[in-house]
Amino acid sequence: MDPQGRERAGLVGSHKLPAALILLGAAVLVVVGWMLHWFLTDDAYIAFRYVSNRHLGYGYAWNAPPFLPVEGYTSLLWVVLLDAVWTLLGVEPPDSSGVLSLLLSLASLVVAARMVVLLLERSGDRRGWLPMLALALVGIATNRTFLMWTSSGLETALFNLSVHLWLLAAMRLGRAPPGGLGWMACSASAAALARPDGLLLVAATVVAAAVIDRGDRPVGRARRGALLLRLTPLLAVVAHVLWRRLTYGEWLPNTYYAKHVAAWPESGVRYLASFLLEYVLWLWLALVGAALVRSAFPWRGWTSERGSVVMAVAVLTLCAHLAYYTLVIGGDHFEYRVYSHLIPLLPVAFIWAILRLGLGLRTGAALLAISIAAGSWIPWTHWARARSLTTRAETHVMVIPMAEVTPAPLRWYATLFDELQAWLIPRHVGMRHQEHRVFWQTQLEGLPSRAEGARRFEGEENPVIVGISVGVLSWVHPHCAILDAYGLNDWVIARSPVAPGQERRMAHDRRAPSGYFPSFAPNLYVFADGQTREMVRETPLTDEAIRQVEERYRASPARGVGR
Repeated sequence: MDPQGRERAGLVGSHKLPAALILLGAAVLVVVGWMLHWFLTDDAYIAFRYVSNRHLGYGYAWNAPPFLPVEGYTSLLWVVLLDAVWTLLGVEPPDSSGVLSLLLSLASLVVAARMVVLLLERSGDRRGWLPMLALALVGIATNRTFLMWTSSGLETALFNLSVHLWLLAAMRLGRAPPGGLGWMACSASAAALARPDGLLLVAATVVAAAVIDRGDRPVGRARRGALLLRLTPLLAVVAHVLWRRLTYGEWLPNTYYAKHVAAWPESGVRYLASFLLEYVLWLWLALVGAALVRSAFPWRGWTSERGSVVMAVAVLTLCAHLAYYTLVIGGDHFEYRVYSHLIPLLPVAFIWAILRLGLGLRTGAALLAISIAAGSWIPWTHWARARSLTTRAETHVMVIPMAEVTPAPLRWYATLFDELQAWLIPRHVGMRHQEHRVFWQTQLEGLPSRAEGARRFEGEENPVIVGISVGVLSWVHPHCAILDAYGLNDWVIARSPVAPGQERRMAHDRRAPSGYFPSFAPNLYVFADGQTREMVRETPLTDEAIRQVEERYRASPARGVGR
């Protein structure tokens, strides 16, 4: 080991115990925040339904045969993980998902701590090292977006951890043997199996392998074979795509077709601006921007030449992911979910910029403390005001003005934030945590228990329910076919055209073709306001009738829109 390496190792070794205590304290803060924010989304129950049907012997299908299988979930890895816990431990997804997300989030905290240490150990500042680590971890552990996604029942924490592990592997690749490429490939595969946008990481990993290949020239056949061997985890992604095609007949999940209508940058730019304003991230952008301007190739000197290129690829990949959701998708239905993986990376980038600019850890710690404090006002004040709203009427399309509780000199800033929220939320973009929590609780209170729902329409041939919000509804009716009115779990509706002139609403744009629902003779309609209408069939719905309806509408799903 070189003298600088020995010095860095000594610096880290002398701080192991206090660093571990800091990490433990941050973990305690995360657990407290998890308890404060704990909730499940209605959408999470969609994945639970697929797990349930696998346990009933139908495979990962939304409705039992003779309905054709549809991939209405977005994360095979999450579904398999929930399935494994239920199978091995007997814990059903509504009970296991929150704990699993917490554990995955704590793992992300550990990975972020390791990334911070990789940067700080190069500073040589023994006195400023621990305060900076403490501030970085406290900033993550008290961030409301990070805490929100420590539960929810969705795959978010799983995807985020995969991204964090991938970036950590990229950071280490320039300082370690090419074996680090294997860790990149494993985490990229996990990300792609956790969410389709993880395919970006898969592509970037292949690029990283090409960089290493060129950097190691001349390369013998054995050397190149070893390099390719480290990429073998990516074959899991290829296998998954082929399995999807064979099982569901599509290359992409059904949710993509249901949600994506056209590029929506006017929504995405506001969604990003709201995120930046809420957490005062323009301070962070200014600092990182200054560090980037300082160097034409910002990682030179921090790692090997090869590692510098790999880091550039990794950072550009994250930027491409952000740009896709911002400029193409238009943000997300949930509160900053598609940016949540960035939260543990923000202090990492902040510290990198401080060191790159040569400001010193004391100055950096002061700036980081100011950034964390400034970025806590809106999210925590918003949370405190929303927490007292506990009914569906109070939280439906919930916009909570912040200007009225902001000191006069800063009221202009809060007004900008309020204007963005007032545009986004009525269009179902970035809908807040409390609205989702209250909606989920309302669904549980208004619907029968799973045991009661399992007996509903007992003896009826192929019972069918039409629903607007189908998550909890589908979980509590395991033996009924559920027609998803917004098409997330319906092949025909997901491909039906949007009515001309219809105002866009995130993930709520699609409608069923005319006559589609009546063709299945539904036993029950469940409307958006919770009202229901039970129907009496004149004739049974046979398996052959279902096949004929699906065949007819799949042949031409664009026969006009309607209910």
